[in-house]
Amino acid sequence: MFKKLRNKLLIINTLIIAALVLSSFSVIYIMTAQNVNKSISQKLDRAIEFIRPDHNPRQKDNMQKPIDDVPPNQNGNVPPNPNTADPNADNINKSDKQKQEFSLTFTVTTDTDGNVEKVNAPFDLTEDFYTDKINDIIYGSEDNGQIRSSNGYWSYKVVPLDTGFIIAFTECQAEHAMLRNLFLILLLVGVVALTVAFLISLSSANRSIKPVEESYNKQKQFVADASHELKTPLTTINTNVDVLLSHQENTIGEEKKWLDYIKTETERMAKLTNDLLYLARIDHDDRNVIFSKVSFSEAAESVILLMEAVIFENNVNLTYDITPDLFVNGSTEQLKQLVMILLDNAVKYTPKSGDINITLTHESSDAVLTVRNTGVGISEDAQKQIFERFYREDKSRARESGGYGLGLAIAKAITTACKGSIKVYSKKNKYTEFTVKIPAAK
Repeated sequence: MFKKLRNKLLIINTLIIAALVLSSFSVIYIMTAQNVNKSISQKLDRAIEFIRPDHNPRQKDNMQKPIDDVPPNQNGNVPPNPNTADPNADNINKSDKQKQEFSLTFTVTTDTDGNVEKVNAPFDLTEDFYTDKINDIIYGSEDNGQIRSSNGYWSYKVVPLDTGFIIAFTECQAEHAMLRNLFLILLLVGVVALTVAFLISLSSANRSIKPVEESYNKQKQFVADASHELKTPLTTINTNVDVLLSHQENTIGEEKKWLDYIKTETERMAKLTNDLLYLARIDHDDRNVIFSKVSFSEAAESVILLMEAVIFENNVNLTYDITPDLFVNGSTEQLKQLVMILLDNAVKYTPKSGDINITLTHESSDAVLTVRNTGVGISEDAQKQIFERFYREDKSRARESGGYGLGLAIAKAITTACKGSIKVYSKKNKYTEFTVKIPAAK
């Protein structure tokens, strides 16, 4: 299921990136091609304009001023007219420029039947160019386009006249090679970009799916564990009910033992159900929990006083140091439950004549609760999973202690709801210490 979801995300991301890359590169190529075609078209237009019969390169505004209009200087000599000082200079420069500009551009004039009448070209072309190519151009449907000959690629433009046609040609080999190279570069860059995008999308999809898969697996494990834990007391209750039904002639007093078993298992099942409901509620409805400024000190002291009798019966030494008037933003009942869970855990796993120490102090901007007890400690591997639901390092003690492995999960949920953190420190056969940090109320 998750593999299909990952592949689906991967395909969607790759297609989106491919569409963006393709559209971007298409715009670049089309704009470059348009600019190239525009430049070629301007060259062809200038060539046609220069050879048209109605072309008049000397307009009235460009006519030179007569030399007689130039006044003499102080010596009585007429200075050279700047417009006529070198009458051949402009023509030479103009001719050189035109020759340079049209060195790869030429025109062909034909009659109405397509017969070549005049060729204005600084180089010779093959005979088939004048016959096949020009006839194809004249009788073709396009007024402009490109052709390929033994001389390379040429762009052309046809202008009809009353007496025939003028066809302008310009070499576009360099432009054609440039566009081809641009296409190959964009293609190569696109392939590389798509490959990189695919790898990034694959890594991103794996990272996105991993927490969902872990959450799903934890949910499956949670349901399986809850079903297993509920199955045990239900089986016990069902067995004891069968025993009672088989002794219908006996009185309640005579069968009190079986009734006590049923009551015990019912209470354990009720506690498990309440814990599961509490976890579900705090996971999904933590916004609905009303938080206010409450005394963490009073909550801790009330739990310690409540547990003193149990601690005394277990022959455990208890010491505590509670800083008075230490307030946090939270719920009094949740804080009491938090302290109760940690203290109850400490009592269960502290040996006879062992020590339990509880402190509540103000450090920096946090209220810090520490519950430390001597005992067997917790292994390093177990410390990484100790706050997971239904986790118990020693599963054989579950029935003895009456726990389901939900207490520390609830403690962590309460701490998280109060914007705090909880950590465990332990050394095997020495001690275990839980530290809770909750931001102190201003």
